[in-house]
Amino acid sequence: MGFALLPVLVSVLTIQYSAAQSFKCSSSDPSTCHALVGYITVNNTNLGAIQSLFSVKNLGSLLGANNLPLNTKRSYAIPAQQVIKVPINCLCNNNTGLPAQIAAANNIRDPNLITIGDKLKIPLPCSCDEVDGQKVVHYAHMVKAGSSLGEIAQEFGTNEETLARINGIKADGDLKADQPIDVPLKACNSSISGDSFDFPLLAANGTYLFTANGCVKCMCDAANNWTLHCEPSQNKPSKWDTCPSMKCQGAEGLSIGNSTAAGCNRSTCSYAGFNNSTIMTTLVQDSSSCSSK
Repeated sequence: MGFALLPVLVSVLTIQYSAAQSFKCSSSDPSTCHALVGYITVNNTNLGAIQSLFSVKNLGSLLGANNLPLNTKRSYAIPAQQVIKVPINCLCNNNTGLPAQIAAANNIRDPNLITIGDKLKIPLPCSCDEVDGQKVVHYAHMVKAGSSLGEIAQEFGTNEETLARINGIKADGDLKADQPIDVPLKACNSSISGDSFDFPLLAANGTYLFTANGCVKCMCDAANNWTLHCEPSQNKPSKWDTCPSMKCQGAEGLSIGNSTAAGCNRSTCSYAGFNNSTIMTTLVQDSSSCSSK
């Protein structure tokens, strides 16, 4: 089962309980990953309020998940009924199953005793599994009334068969409005080392994220051959006094995100992860533009 527990203050006296689709999480490696949850705003609100509601530590994470410009402020207005993708950290265990219900997650014996002002942990469904051998970012998409598997698949660049299989759905009639369905969003390939603190670093098409204590910004764009593009973020590090070196060894001064001149056998200095004191790099060769002999 994969789930994330987020603390939320109760603002209403009643909470409805309903079974969501099964979010499988059978992978033992990795046991944690980044996932996304689709939140449909109830009233007119702003990014800051959503950040607080879901305990998103850094506003940049919320901006990147929705591909919003970096200069977007917390006061940025969000109208009612708009979908905002919320980044969460997913924890996988127990192989598979339904996400925990609110009562179970908070050891509540009688849900009728919940009062305004109580602080509850709200379980959000998620997964870290690969799908059909591909690395993906699992997105908990809230089903709209009248939706079909075909419509959802087309919207998110997957297919009906995959959606049906990973969610245990046999027909469109099994879709339930306002319930989450697991949608795998294809992630960009990367050069992240398995021993890096941020492994696996997964970003879906059209999103960006920050890593290495905020020193590095990584973007996923299908137009870039599904390859994660990382570069110095210019952010103030959250844990380091200054960002460590991001140069590739023996690459004539190339830093993360820089490449040699375009042409045959171009070299790119790519981000490979980080640890307590170092940002790792690797030199990637691209011979795709070389003519065959």
